[in-house]
Amino acid sequence: MITLQNVRKDYLVEKKSITALKKIDLTIERGEVFGIIGHSGAGKSTLIRCINLLEKPTMGSIIVDGQDLTRLSPSQLQTARREIGMIFQHFNLLSSATIYENIAFPLRLSKRSKSEIDKKVRDLLELVGLADHAKKYPAQLSGGQKQRVGIARALANDPKVLLCDEATSALDPMTTQSILKLLSDINKKLGLTIVLITHEMHVIREICDRVGVIDGGEIVELGPVAEVFLNPKQSITQEFVEQVSDFDFPEELLEQYKKMPAPERACHQVVQVSFLGDTTFQPVLFQVLQSLPVQFNILHGTINRIKDTPFGRLVLEITGEPDDARDAVKHLQERGLRVEVLL
Repeated sequence: MITLQNVRKDYLVEKKSITALKKIDLTIERGEVFGIIGHSGAGKSTLIRCINLLEKPTMGSIIVDGQDLTRLSPSQLQTARREIGMIFQHFNLLSSATIYENIAFPLRLSKRSKSEIDKKVRDLLELVGLADHAKKYPAQLSGGQKQRVGIARALANDPKVLLCDEATSALDPMTTQSILKLLSDINKKLGLTIVLITHEMHVIREICDRVGVIDGGEIVELGPVAEVFLNPKQSITQEFVEQVSDFDFPEELLEQYKKMPAPERACHQVVQVSFLGDTTFQPVLFQVLQSLPVQFNILHGTINRIKDTPFGRLVLEITGEPDDARDAVKHLQERGLRVEVLL
């Protein structure tokens, strides 16, 4: 659906060339919710604005639904952009126009008939939960309601792609949750491809299918959200994961085991087990107990969700002969669990 090939973006600042994006190669599949996360200045805003050519790349190709936008004439690009909606952090609504008129604005630019506009605006107001607010002005709405207007306006021309530029960072946590749910519902109902940028990992965890981590103008880590979340490879990714980690294992427990005499400690192994998807609710520990003479003691654990996928972590004490404990770890791994030996 969206392919970026060898995309680079340079800016000239005080006669010096500053590189914002370095050789970005990225493919976003049709119908997926793709997140781009990075710190301020990492290049994420530049990247998302390159997708609809609000920022023209210095080099490289931007292909959206089979069209290379970098090769289009200004009039062709204007037509192509109608299939790429965009919502912004600070809403960008027309303050002197009603909610109805804000949503109708792109439809009027497309020269739709009055009846078409009226039907479309009312359908969109219904979709975003603002059917009773058509005659109000932006100043009369809350931040979350303004963003819903922004979403409705972005959907006015039936785009195939929706770009979200820090769409929830100006909102409180409860409102953020409602906007993310709305975007998820829109993705499912309309089959819309959504690309969002954020500096908040909980946004990625809540709504995205895949994520790209950007740092210094480069994508440094890329993959399904669950995989990146449970097995971050880069230190910056680990930073973001720690933002939302509710797994705070008490280190003093490990210290207690370290103080055991060596012969006794040899029969006590402490491991961290990560599980994802269907294995979350399977009796895996019970199955291992049936096949090996070991005991499990759950020291710490959580179960949560990444989008629609359940995941969790357990810290287990495995008590038994060293060979049996090693076999228990192997059995857990063979059942699709990630096992890290802590002690």
